[in-house]
Amino acid sequence: MLAAPPSPLPPTPFDLTPNRDDTALFRDARVGFSHLLPGKPMLGLTSMRPGDPPADMIIHLQDAPITLRYKLESPSFHAPTAADLARGTAERYAQWRAQQAVGVDFANPTWLAAWGVEAAIVCAYEVAGPQGAPPIREDLFVLVRQGAILLVTWTYPKGFVDDPAYATFASIAEATMVWDPARWEQTGRVWPDSAFLGPGLYGALKPKHNEAARSLAQLAFGNEERAHLFSILSGVVSSAGAPWVALSPDVREAHRRVIIGAIREPRVRATIETAFVDVHTGHDLRGLAIMLGRALEPRRISSSVPPPLPPPASRRGPRLSAS
Repeated sequence: MLAAPPSPLPPTPFDLTPNRDDTALFRDARVGFSHLLPGKPMLGLTSMRPGDPPADMIIHLQDAPITLRYKLESPSFHAPTAADLARGTAERYAQWRAQQAVGVDFANPTWLAAWGVEAAIVCAYEVAGPQGAPPIREDLFVLVRQGAILLVTWTYPKGFVDDPAYATFASIAEATMVWDPARWEQTGRVWPDSAFLGPGLYGALKPKHNEAARSLAQLAFGNEERAHLFSILSGVVSSAGAPWVALSPDVREAHRRVIIGAIREPRVRATIETAFVDVHTGHDLRGLAIMLGRALEPRRISSSVPPPLPPPASRRGPRLSAS
């Protein structure tokens, strides 16, 4: 009598489904968690290299030097509340990774409702790279739901935090974590139709605005004015919100006044005033910052990659929903 064939191995609980433009939806069927990611994400190998933290799944972005890791855990210590569990887990993990004490922040109730969790901690710190390599930064999210802990991290070169693409990625990745089996099938579109900027972490300026950037690059900016504008643009890039978010008239006007008020050259002011007609979303607002940033760095005008801006301010804010 022939032996019965072995039972098929169960399918992996993880999948990564391509979505619109450069995005894909990562899903963890074990707990009903999903994460809509930009930047052409692809699944990575979970084999650990020296210095790598343990992970159930690893994702790399093809469009940016960012690696994401996901790890589901059971509590390793007694905690009276979900908030205590999140804080204790985050402090231990961050201290282990950074090799020093790290300050952690509780996520506000708006984020908890959006993520579908009872408690959450967020923090960022530096991690020593491989021997001879520069240090890297790591953002940590500790999510707690029904007694389970999910650690989500993304790591990237330390200097990449200055890049507009990082602020764009972070505003999306923070807003699209969903740990809720009732709504984990996310179908929202990350990149809105835009007269200003194409889709992607390094979206290309539309021809009209690319030409405006070229024209502005021919004008002279004093060092003081240049530094001041860069500082303002950094704030714009980091506070624009998720790309799909429609800006309220008050927010749009506040950004316009701040940028225009920092420009002395009448021709530049006129160009920016004209460009603001096409600013409707967070995606458009970052596009305007990129356009002006290119003008401030004429050497980069032929590159499709926008120039780096000064380090962004804290980007923790109210959670926004995908459209």
